[in-house]
Amino acid sequence: MRRLAVLEAAVEQETPFGGRSRLWEAAADLWVALTPGPAREVADRGGKPRLVETARAVTRDHPEAERGMRLGLDGRSWAVLRVERGAPALGHMTLHLESESE
Repeated sequence: MRRLAVLEAAVEQETPFGGRSRLWEAAADLWVALTPGPAREVADRGGKPRLVETARAVTRDHPEAERGMRLGLDGRSWAVLRVERGAPALGHMTLHLESESE
């Protein structure tokens, strides 16, 4: 089943105090077919383990899609780790995604 998702790009701005802030702006609306992947536990040094989920989203190719963007779907944000163009077919792309469980 395809669902409507929002592809978001990071926009960095300088703060009045000389720092930088990152905001996310919508770059495109995409109809995606999401396929869940395996989840794994990641532990930081001295911190409690957290669950990281993976997924693949297949959609029509979009020229702005690239690694480092974010996909918003069903109130959840997924980091785009890799964009595979021409897969599974010409004119389509597969987004390899990762999200931390809450």
